[in-house]
Amino acid sequence: MNILIDIIHPAHVHFFRNAITEFENHGHNVAVTARQKDVTIELLENFNIPFTMLSKVGTGLLALGTELLVRDMRLLKFCRRFKPDVLTGISGMFCAHVGFLLRKPSIVWDDTEHQKKAHAITYPLATQYQSPDCYTKRLGKKQQLYAGCHELAYLHPKRFRPNAEVVKALGIDSAEKYCIIRFVSWGAHHDVGEHGFANDKKLHFIEEIAKYARPYISSEGPLPTEFEQYRLKVPVHQIHHVMAFASLCVGEGATVISESAVLGVPAVYINTLKLGYIDMHEQYGLVKQTIDTDEALKYCLDYLGSEKAKQDCMAAQKKLLDDKIDVTDYIVRTIEECR
Repeated sequence: MNILIDIIHPAHVHFFRNAITEFENHGHNVAVTARQKDVTIELLENFNIPFTMLSKVGTGLLALGTELLVRDMRLLKFCRRFKPDVLTGISGMFCAHVGFLLRKPSIVWDDTEHQKKAHAITYPLATQYQSPDCYTKRLGKKQQLYAGCHELAYLHPKRFRPNAEVVKALGIDSAEKYCIIRFVSWGAHHDVGEHGFANDKKLHFIEEIAKYARPYISSEGPLPTEFEQYRLKVPVHQIHHVMAFASLCVGEGATVISESAVLGVPAVYINTLKLGYIDMHEQYGLVKQTIDTDEALKYCLDYLGSEKAKQDCMAAQKKLLDDKIDVTDYIVRTIEECR
């Protein structure tokens, strides 16, 4: 079976990397096409996943629209050589378009309800839509729901074990109280008009956190000079080991917040965009969410001042894991059933 996996975001590398290994162990041929965005290429290289890069992310609607046309054409050309039996990807607009033209099935994985423009140009052409059961939109007969979230494809205990020795080798004391702070670039089409941290309050926020825990900043974009002392400098493929031993994670990026929740780390999400899987984590008691920087700081200091916060979060994580599945197993089964 020839399987085409289209990866357009760093989180997609993690989502598919264990499935790629399973596919290859089952004797399938896998081709990965990639998009240069943030640390996507670095992750693919670190995990030794061969790939063909088709495009580079742009900023603004015009650049994104141009990329859509160019990337569709390049992916079509690639697939005419590779001859896939099935195409798959998260968001999936490119593989849905090309799969439709080639009359091959396309399986789209989507957990982001507010990608309205992407849905409009993807759903009509996709063969199948796969969403977590916490997804708040119902997209019709093509949609199937599963008991999980994307992050359980690579952070489920069957797939990942946090290692304090890895953290120590990176120069971080896993026994020290530290906090991961995540800033995003706000360059996606669905980010227009949205916000997270108030820019004029970021420095105060970090300085207040520093009174209780060592701040480590992960950022998609450049950081102001005064923030550089807090930058998290670790290999991108090892960041989940560092996250697992954190006392807290706070950020604008939903993926990092969901990863923290799945790892049993208290998390605060600050973003005007709402997502079903963040709501789900909040219902389990793993996440608090707000659109106000001052309120986010209050939540963070409450967590950091509590002796039981991490224990309570680990108990909530166990309940989550009991209720959900190993998503990699589901990915593999779903794709193989398309043969």
